[in-house]
Amino acid sequence: MLRRLGCLAALVSLLVFLAVLAVVGWFGYAAYTHARDVQAVASRTQEVGTAWANDPAALAKAAGGTGGVRPSGLSTQPFQQLGARPTTGYTVSRATLTLRTSTVGCHPAPLTVDVVETPVLVQVLVRPENPWLPDVGRFWEQLRDSSGCTDKAAPATVTVTLGSGLGKRVLVDAVTGTSVRKR
Repeated sequence: MLRRLGCLAALVSLLVFLAVLAVVGWFGYAAYTHARDVQAVASRTQEVGTAWANDPAALAKAAGGTGGVRPSGLSTQPFQQLGARPTTGYTVSRATLTLRTSTVGCHPAPLTVDVVETPVLVQVLVRPENPWLPDVGRFWEQLRDSSGCTDKAAPATVTVTLGSGLGKRVLVDAVTGTSVRKR
């Protein structure tokens, strides 16, 4: 009898250890992913900001409300990491921007916006949110509703509040590196 209890205690201890290991592993992976995402966004916004700072002619042209202006010295290759989505237009109300973009997939993750504000530029980078916890509800929804799914892009909007109003600053999509036209 004592031998069976000892085996049972050992089995329970092993299961608890494996559960703790799984939880710690998940949060470690989530922390690594978050740090990687932050670094990728910082690197891209630095690259785009430097290109705009080094091309005052493009900045002056974009300040007139022209969309699609790209500074010289910036690659035409869009930022294709993190599932980033290009911004196609925006509306502004005081310090609130509503950005137009798109999502891909039947059950897309909620979108988040990384914003970098300077005295002359506001850079936005729209991407799917990377949650710290597993989104089990969305996972089951994807499994249950996958039969009628088409992987086409769907229009989406996301709202962000700036530290101060946009004013005369140029709104730049950090995904493409181009200025965004107000719509």
